[in-house]
Amino acid sequence: RDLGPDGNGSSAPPEPTGIDCDKCGKPMQLKLGRFGKYFGCTGYPACANTRKLLRSGEAAPPKCPPVAMPELACTKGPGHFVLRDGAAGLFLAASTYPKVRETRNPMVEDLVRHAAELDPKYAYLATAPAVDGKGRKAIIRFDRKAKEQYVSSEDAKGEPSGWSARFDGRQWVEKQEKK
Repeated sequence: RDLGPDGNGSSAPPEPTGIDCDKCGKPMQLKLGRFGKYFGCTGYPACANTRKLLRSGEAAPPKCPPVAMPELACTKGPGHFVLRDGAAGLFLAASTYPKVRETRNPMVEDLVRHAAELDPKYAYLATAPAVDGKGRKAIIRFDRKAKEQYVSSEDAKGEPSGWSARFDGRQWVEKQEKK
């Protein structure tokens, strides 16, 4: 089916969305594909960048390039972990995906080693507390309601310890819940 020049099935010129392509800087337009609506770069085919359309009607934030972490070996097969940016924030995935389907949350200490390679929007995570008050390692998590990254720790059983820290824009604010 021919979607027309605007990608929406009409011959009308595309309406400006006010969103610029994060790869080439040209404006993005709302398009319709086989999986629904999305934002596509007007520089296509030279620039094939796209961004997902969220339920709220906003464009999804641009994804960061993956960061290889060869010092973190996968436990379920050959390969190492790669830091990726997904819908639920940062996560570590096997470099040999789809052969090895292993993922986990990164630890703050993992990001500190690669602080220079992190996308600027996640650079603050490398300054998070690496351990809680009892010396347990801090794990980076994503709060879906607040749509923000935070750090927390787990006890020896893998259960939440009640400790967490959130970045308020200037500094990390630690919180300890009573168990």
